[in-house]
Amino acid sequence: MDKVRNHHVKAISRLALAALLLAALLGLAACGGEEDTVEEETTAVEVTTAQKGTIVDSTVVSGNIQAAEDVYVVPKAQGVVRSVDVSVGDAVKNGQVLCQIDTIDLQTSLALAQTQYNTLKSAYDDAVRNLERYTALYNEGAISQVQLEQAQSAVNNVGLEAARLQVQTVQDQINNCSVKSTVDGIVAELNVNPGDMAGGSYVARVVDIDQVKITANVTENLVACIKQGMELPVHINSISDEPFTGVVTALPVAANQTMTYPVEITIDNPEHTIMAGMFAEVDVVRDEAADSLIVPKHAVDNNDTVYVVEGDHVRAVTVQTGMSDDTNIEITSGLSEGDTVVTAGAYLLTDGAKIHIVTGAAE
Repeated sequence: MDKVRNHHVKAISRLALAALLLAALLGLAACGGEEDTVEEETTAVEVTTAQKGTIVDSTVVSGNIQAAEDVYVVPKAQGVVRSVDVSVGDAVKNGQVLCQIDTIDLQTSLALAQTQYNTLKSAYDDAVRNLERYTALYNEGAISQVQLEQAQSAVNNVGLEAARLQVQTVQDQINNCSVKSTVDGIVAELNVNPGDMAGGSYVARVVDIDQVKITANVTENLVACIKQGMELPVHINSISDEPFTGVVTALPVAANQTMTYPVEITIDNPEHTIMAGMFAEVDVVRDEAADSLIVPKHAVDNNDTVYVVEGDHVRAVTVQTGMSDDTNIEITSGLSEGDTVVTAGAYLLTDGAKIHIVTGAAE
């Protein structure tokens, strides 16, 4: 009986062990099945196509707009302002009166000077007639040489020329009391009012903005790229998103104290859209390459690597670059025209990574 019992126990043990082994195998099989069903991760990217185009290597220089003529009108005479004949914003011509300084005292001085002149003119005329009579007598031998010379001295000593100059001086002072513009332009400032004392400072500022200019200080490397008469785009963002056309009108031959070269660029401004003092930026082209292979700048990482799309995967390609502008960069080797490259999402990629395109040229 004991032998039979032991035999049954061993049989049951073998069956239990077999069941455990089977369960373990089934578990391993189940695990292996789950491993086979895991899908490869993909990265969402944006792409574009490498294509031929023109790329420009340019730089920006800046400065402030200046009027073609900017004149501070300072009177030559001093006195109380009697009237101001223009307003800020008025267009004026060269020679037009801006303000009038009182001339009452000068008119009195002019009258006195004129009276003195008239008196001396009468004496002069008498002396001239006397000299003519003495000359005739001298020619007849009726008077001596000394008497003739005395008659000539009487003419010379009247002082008529000095009196005439005095009248002219006072008249000039009166004329200067009419303070006039010296240029065609627009009144930008008035510095006096009626009743003010004029003569110590400017009375008005007149600017001509039919043309405006910008003086851009450029480096020695950049000035070599600029030529007299060259047209350059000038950006004045406070007015327009579109650039204005400027022309190089003055090109220096020597550097200034800051060791830069002040280049003058003039812009036609017939509508007076541009005003003096505005900030402007000028694009200066250093180099230009046509028919170059270009891609967006952000398609190339700091290691000069570009990810090229091949099916639903990418290949990391090291490229050589050339010129660049604000948007694009030139590819001199490593890519071919028509290659699809990643422009967004590249920082998540490695060589051979699987991708799906969310937007771009190859969508």
